[in-house]
Amino acid sequence: MTDGRGDFRTYPQEAATGVPERLPGKLRPEIHGLSFRTWRVDDDDRGPYVAIGHNPEIRYEAERHPEVPGEARWNFARRLLDGFEMLGNGPGDPAGGALYAEKVRRLGLRFDGDGDGAELDAARKLLGLRLGAG
Repeated sequence: MTDGRGDFRTYPQEAATGVPERLPGKLRPEIHGLSFRTWRVDDDDRGPYVAIGHNPEIRYEAERHPEVPGEARWNFARRLLDGFEMLGNGPGDPAGGALYAEKVRRLGLRFDGDGDGAELDAARKLLGLRLGAG
């Protein structure tokens, strides 16, 4: 992770660069793929995050089939990734959550509670545009 200083727009990218170093040392040589998934906690625009997972060789060995040996390595339907580190305004990332809250405050938006439907929709749209998500 980073120290949590800076801007929420650049934070996930900057924090993601340290993910390989945070993997357990003896696991690193076994990794054959990393995955980056950008989404929102509970499909709510107030919880944007990027999840970073990895695929070790042991997962490949467990999923591969002799008739198509390479498929388990690259077929998305067979990739059951391990170690999802979430960066952003999601569980387990207090630095990202604080940067997100600061960004929302600076924009003058409120996302505490459900609020009025039209007001909440307008705030979500504005935040999406300001964070580059819309």
